Amino acid sequence: MTQVEHAETGARGAPTPGSGVPVDLPGRLGIATFFVEGISWKAVTAFFGLAVIWQLVSFISPVWLVPGVHLILKAFFEIVTTWELLSQGLISFVRLIAAILASVIVGVPIGLFMGLSANIDDYVRPIIKFIMGVPALNWVIIVIIWFSATELRIGFVLLMICAPITIFNVYDGIRSIDQKTTDMVKTFGANSWQMIRILLWPYVKSFAFTATKINVGVGVRVVIVAELVGAPSGIGKELDLAKSLFEMPLILAWTLWMIIVLLLLETVVEWLEGRVLKWRVEEGGKM
Repeated sequence: MTQVEHAETGARGAPTPGSGVPVDLPGRLGIATFFVEGISWKAVTAFFGLAVIWQLVSFISPVWLVPGVHLILKAFFEIVTTWELLSQGLISFVRLIAAILASVIVGVPIGLFMGLSANIDDYVRPIIKFIMGVPALNWVIIVIIWFSATELRIGFVLLMICAPITIFNVYDGIRSIDQKTTDMVKTFGANSWQMIRILLWPYVKSFAFTATKINVGVGVRVVIVAELVGAPSGIGKELDLAKSLFEMPLILAWTLWMIIVLLLLETVVEWLEGRVLKWRVEEGGKM
């Protein structure tokens, strides 16, 4: 076994026990269990108090302004039990998943190349910064003129918003690697491909997961804006229709739906992060 292969084997090795925290905890938990484990009674109490305050305010407000909690829950139940409405929510969900995956596929290689090559960094980084400076609504207006296909419009907007976040997170991950660590790997005779596979990619995976969690929150908001302006389907279209009819319970029910989607996607990403990065024990003993 060569020195490089030995180093690679050691990099892939599992952490030794003794930290007091089971490093394979997320691997033994299902996603549902992992989600439940993350819910605290304090959070439940806080939201219950918010619901009580909302309900009290609804007694002195018109229903189109502040509807009661029971009306919101009724509208939410209608969404999940009516296929015509549920399908619109699923359409937005699929668009969001596709955009997040595309931002990883596009953003990670660009961030790696920017971090590895000063020349690529000098040319590409100003363009990425320029793209990040364009507001989401401007992109929506632009794509309405550029493209006729709805899915292409929404996908392009989401990619322009989410991909730069992944790019700069990975880029910062590469730049934060200690030069001594890089020099040490080079002393074992690692070539460029081995440098990426043994050192850079394992190191920047945590930054890629961080970018993905950020993109989940950003994407949930952007997909609604894109659908609201230029799509005949999805939650944005349903919100536009509910706004025209002053259906505030339905508007808030769709808002609740998107919050649940956001929490579920964040939970899935954190669960995957815990399985992929088993070696990393976060502060406080939580994976």
